[in-house]
Amino acid sequence: MLAALFEIDGDALKRAVADYSTEYVRLAKTGERPFDGSIPLLESLRSAGFKLAIATGKSQNGADRATERMGLAPHFNSIHGIIPGTPGKPDPAVLVRAMKALGVTASESIMVGDTTFDMDLSNAVGVRPVAVDWGMHSETLLRSRDPVFYAHTFSELQAWLLGQAP
Repeated sequence: MLAALFEIDGDALKRAVADYSTEYVRLAKTGERPFDGSIPLLESLRSAGFKLAIATGKSQNGADRATERMGLAPHFNSIHGIIPGTPGKPDPAVLVRAMKALGVTASESIMVGDTTFDMDLSNAVGVRPVAVDWGMHSETLLRSRDPVFYAHTFSELQAWLLGQAP
């Protein structure tokens, strides 16, 4: 994702990844926490019969550590980060792996994301993309990727998702 965000490669990309990783590990110990409302949302989706997976641009180790540290892991059936030798976002490989782990097809899946990378990888494999307002990309930019829904709040997201219940 850093390559796409900053249009870098080679040694510059390697340095950026190393710097990002160092700072992320340092800051995550005290600054990373779930968004307010995320745990009740996940609980309501699980109660409604949703299978839930994470498909993140973090490394697999980083994804596992972050979800454990924040108390999110028990709310998901499966957690997927980037593993060595596989492409990162916006390539859809991590999303495809998550769908396989859940035993679902693209038409049965919804990808909730806060970046154009999430919208693009969803669209690439026929998964319905849902954009949310609390990430790094603007509403205008996210809407340019044709999400099926745009949520400004967790309440809006929850209502829409529960309307899609399996």
